[in-house]
Formats: sequence, structure tokens, C-alpha cells
Amino acid sequence: MEKKEKIYDKLWFRILVIVGILVIAFSVRQFLEKKYLEISNVGTGTVTYYDGEGRVGRDLLYAENVSEDNPILQAFKEAFPNVKVLLACEEDLTNDGCKDLVVIYNTTEKDEHTAYSTLVDGGYIRLVVAIDSGDGENYSFTDPIPAPIENQKIQFQNIDKTDEIEFVLQGQKGSKVGYGIYRVMNGAPVNLFGEGLEEC
Repeated sequence: MEKKEKIYDKLWFRILVIVGILVIAFSVRQFLEKKYLEISNVGTGTVTYYDGEGRVGRDLLYAENVSEDNPILQAFKEAFPNVKVLLACEEDLTNDGCKDLVVIYNTTEKDEHTAYSTLVDGGYIRLVVAIDSGDGENYSFTDPIPAPIENQKIQFQNIDKTDEIEFVLQGQKGSKVGYGIYRVMNGAPVNLFGEGLEEC
């Protein structure tokens, strides 16, 4: 009996017991974790990585840029020869059967909006709508309005399902993102609703 008590009193024996308990506890934990993963199906999904300018969420149908030989774009370039066109998208915005053109461009010309506009590459980002007069050759141009300075996108939608088609203008300035829903009314693009666009 005394010999057994002496073994229990030894430090190395106590350390050996503690190490044994830790090994058993670790093994039980690993076993239970493996069973939990099998039962709950955790870790069986897939991960999708987005790189570049891809976006998370559903794809939106943005309007495409018209070609350089588009007649409305050519008329715009004649009327505004000293600007750099960033985006030009075509749609019948006035519901007259003739295509119109929404143009976003960079200009060095100052206007009433210059005081609260950001200078980008030596100019200001503006939006003009070229409205077909009905003959496919003559166009009137709306007064320029400020447009987002980065990542401009346009989407055409007939939101109220009547008459004119609206266009959604999206863009950003650094981390700030905004949009506006416009309709051409009385020869001018009118912002019907928007959020954060004035910060872009």
C-alpha cells in the first residue's frame, strides 16, 4: 500500500495522467466535430470568387454603347466637337418611334453646375440627351446636367408601363454609389427619383 501511495505522489506520474486526459479529450473532440460536420452538411457547398469588376447579385441588363458610326452620335460630335464621349446609349425615350441618344461625356466647358462638380481629367462629367426631331437627321440637345464621375451605366425601363421610356443612370465617386431615374419631359431629362446621385 505504501508503494502505491508513493507512485501517486510522484510528479512524473501526475504529469503522465494529465497528458493522457488531454489526449483522450482532444480525440473525443475531433470525433464529435467530424460527426457534426457529417450530420449538418457544413462545408459541402461551393464558394464563388468574384474578381475584376464582376458584381455580386443578379446581372442587370445595362444598355450597350452605340458604335462610332451611329448617326445620332455623329450629330452629337458635330454639335459638341471638343468633348470626350464616355458612354452613349440609344433608345426611343420620347415614344415617337425615333431613336434618341443618352450621352455622358467629359467637357472642359464651365456651366451653372461647375461650382459643385468634381474636376475629372481636366473636365466635368455631363449628360445630354439627343432627341430625334422625327426625320432621323436632325436632333435637338437637352441642356447638360451633371453625371456620375465613375462607372457610369444606363439601363432603359418602362417603369410605369405607359408612354415614354425612363432611363436609370447609375455611377459612383470613389466608394459612394448612386442612381437616378429620369424621363425626358418637355425636351429635358427630369430626375423622377434617385438616391445618392448628387454625391457621385
